[in-house]
Amino acid sequence: MSAALQLDELVYDSLESLSLPDVYIRLREVMESDNAAMSDAAEVISLDPALAARVLRMANSAFYGFRSQVDTITRAANILGMQKIHDLVLAASVSKAFEGISNELMDMDTFWYRSVHAGFLARAIAEGAGMRNYESLFVRGLLHDIGHLILFSRFPKECRQALKHCEEGLDARLYAEHELIGVDAMQFAAELARVWQLPTSISDSFAHLMRPEDVAGPLAREVAMLHIAVQFSSGIDTDLLIEDIVQRVRAPVWRIAELPPEVGAAALDATAMEMVDAMYNVIAQHDGMMM
Repeated sequence: MSAALQLDELVYDSLESLSLPDVYIRLREVMESDNAAMSDAAEVISLDPALAARVLRMANSAFYGFRSQVDTITRAANILGMQKIHDLVLAASVSKAFEGISNELMDMDTFWYRSVHAGFLARAIAEGAGMRNYESLFVRGLLHDIGHLILFSRFPKECRQALKHCEEGLDARLYAEHELIGVDAMQFAAELARVWQLPTSISDSFAHLMRPEDVAGPLAREVAMLHIAVQFSSGIDTDLLIEDIVQRVRAPVWRIAELPPEVGAAALDATAMEMVDAMYNVIAQHDGMMM
């Protein structure tokens, strides 16, 4: 069976049990409308009380640091703006879609913590570099490894074997997945994002995550920053020093990102980790609130 054929089969088999909520689809339609208004977006989100509650919890977390309580979806939409509210709804929708995966199959706590850390770090790097759309890097970092979740649920033995290569770096794990399964997690994530009709910046970022130099235009720098963030997040719970992780990022990636390797020091900053903890608790629902 060819890798391309297997990838198609995996994606469409997964879609039978894994789909985004109707609310997200309707929100995207609102955003694509020429007459879109914040009130329209708030009305759509409010149709799903559980999803709306999760979005409010995200908006009120220390991750965003608002001084006063954001108590309604309408206020959240007005404060955050259309793009940020879209990204929050997408993040909430995807985390909800994957709730059924058992901790016995995969350590979901570790998965979401690394994912939130990657999203936070990508956003922080882009913001520090003065990029205008730095907020969009958060959701790309958060969702970058969704392909790994599905591959793990379908091919647990092969994925566990591939995980043994994590100490060698993310590219070693992905290579092992491709050798053992026929596709790797980033290929799968990119295809899933396309089938879900997520913004092309997301699917293209996933498709080229390991080789930002293959991307043309401004997106190349964003993908390079995402690559750096993902490499650092993959090493946060290992014995590796920051200097070791820096070495995992190839020189062309640092060049495209227009960043010095010293930027990695922010990855383990205490204040940064507090913000990561805050968003992780919402994503993983560790604060005792039922949705």
